[in-house]
Amino acid sequence: MALSKEDFDKLAVLSRLRFSPEEAEEFRNEMDDIIAFADTINNAVSGGTDDIKNTSVSAVPYTALREDAVEESLPNEKILSNVDGSRGFFNVKRCVK
Repeated sequence: MALSKEDFDKLAVLSRLRFSPEEAEEFRNEMDDIIAFADTINNAVSGGTDDIKNTSVSAVPYTALREDAVEESLPNEKILSNVDGSRGFFNVKRCVK
């Protein structure tokens, strides 16, 4: 599928890009090559890309994951017990001017 000059011009306007006539022709040819490469990949798989399965391997198998369980959290007093001068929260230095 070749990219027509009209389609390329529409894409350039939508992308807010400006090209000289020489640059436009060069980029249009490069986009043609990219589209041709994508078509090659799509056609390489019999039946199209819908037949491609997820090939990523999980580091931890699903069966090894624990069940989600609601547990009690630490009380605020214990969390802030080692903080000097806290008034119920952590004091941090201001980093925005």
